[in-house]
Amino acid sequence: MDQIDAKLLHLLAENADRTSAELVPDLNLSIPAINKRIAKMKASGQISKVTILTSPKLIGKPLIAYVMLVLRRFSQKSELLDYVERDIDILECYAITGEYDFILKICASDIDALEAKLLHLKDKCGVSKSNTILTLMQHKFNPSPLPDSKT
Repeated sequence: MDQIDAKLLHLLAENADRTSAELVPDLNLSIPAINKRIAKMKASGQISKVTILTSPKLIGKPLIAYVMLVLRRFSQKSELLDYVERDIDILECYAITGEYDFILKICASDIDALEAKLLHLKDKCGVSKSNTILTLMQHKFNPSPLPDSKT
């Protein structure tokens, strides 16, 4: 990845709706050259997905929680991961080190909906212990790690 690719990623991260024609002045490249770079980054996996970002509050899911989980038996991992994949309110899932096995980022409409998810995890997915952290205010959100570049 060169500096132009890094700058292109930064520009697309700010607004993925920008057309190649709109990127020409910032990159000093032709439209076909920009398209070729984007296609190459997609093919290599550097760009894995182009999506939208929603406002949890405006779509009726203002409660964001981070839930750390311990499984009763690690053999229940597939049950947990299957549920995580199916539940659209579970936004992220990571295996972690330390006292807990996994951490989930969950959005919910209210505390009752979150409690229902936690009870399901304990009852059906083999979770023996959980620790839930509710978010108060989002101060920074950067949905994709970008390369360090001098843009």
